[in-house]
Amino acid sequence: MKRIIVLVLLLIVKTSFAQLKEKTFKYGFVDQTGKEIVPCKYDGISAFENGFAVVQLKGKSGVVDKTGKEVIRCIYDEIINKPNWIIVSNKNAKAQYLVKSSDVLLTKKYDDAKTLSSEITAVKLNNKWGFIDVVGEEINPKYDEIIDFTDRFAIVKLNGKFGIVDQIGKEVFPPTYDHVQNFKDGVAIVESNSKYGVISEDGKIVIPVKYDMNFYFKDNVSIVKQENKYGILDNEGKEIVPTQYDFMVLNDDLIQVKLGDKYGLIDKSGKEITSVKYDLIESFKDGIAVIKLNSQYGFIDKEGKEIVTPKYEKADDFKDGLGAVRIQAGKQ
Repeated sequence: MKRIIVLVLLLIVKTSFAQLKEKTFKYGFVDQTGKEIVPCKYDGISAFENGFAVVQLKGKSGVVDKTGKEVIRCIYDEIINKPNWIIVSNKNAKAQYLVKSSDVLLTKKYDDAKTLSSEITAVKLNNKWGFIDVVGEEINPKYDEIIDFTDRFAIVKLNGKFGIVDQIGKEVFPPTYDHVQNFKDGVAIVESNSKYGVISEDGKIVIPVKYDMNFYFKDNVSIVKQENKYGILDNEGKEIVPTQYDFMVLNDDLIQVKLGDKYGLIDKSGKEITSVKYDLIESFKDGIAVIKLNSQYGFIDKEGKEIVTPKYEKADDFKDGLGAVRIQAGKQ
């Protein structure tokens, strides 16, 4: 008899718990004064994100603002609430983006969106990209791509050509170049028909698009090539060294130059460190470089001084203050 009573009691407990789980709830929001802003009528809610919250009703999702207004009706299968836009979608349908602008949800739907800055959002519509500024004004989508947003500028592409726009979507220069590097230190490198030039942030051409190699500015100067000759320009386009050498390359903080089959060294101001007379100048190590003259090897420092006159059959780079040298036995 006792055994039967215990079984009955367990059944009652389980039944009571099952009834508790079957209770349903409705959700809403109150403000700091206790006022009910969003009435408790939704089956589910999520936290607010930049002025808007996702709500669920009868298996569908919508969006409310902080006044309690249902700005998107509960008709979507899924809604994703991002800081700068809201993504809405239904099964077997393409997702669409609604942009937030100054706590206002814009009604126009876009195919894609991405943040470019705190003041501007890039939007895509009918395979073209445009912009929406902080007050919600749309800059007509017309670009094929918007890429490489850095600091206050973004590269745009149209019909296979590239240009740059600023943080409010204004064109610094239109898409007319084959390639563009975004602004760095106030200038952008552009390429057209395999020629290179430089443009400033106000859209002015600093260095004409006429050089045969890309610019690699270091300490505000760059080696340039024109008609198979090399020279040096500063980042304002001033010619420091005319394009007169057959080759140039950075060698530590100096520039190695070549005329014919001979090498020399200049600094970035164009001052000659050593005349163009050596058969070889290797890279500086510990401030010293191997040189070759008339089939003999020696060493030179950055002042152009031959610390070892070329007299060895072979010499290796300095390491830990010493450089290995070689002569033929019996010749010394």
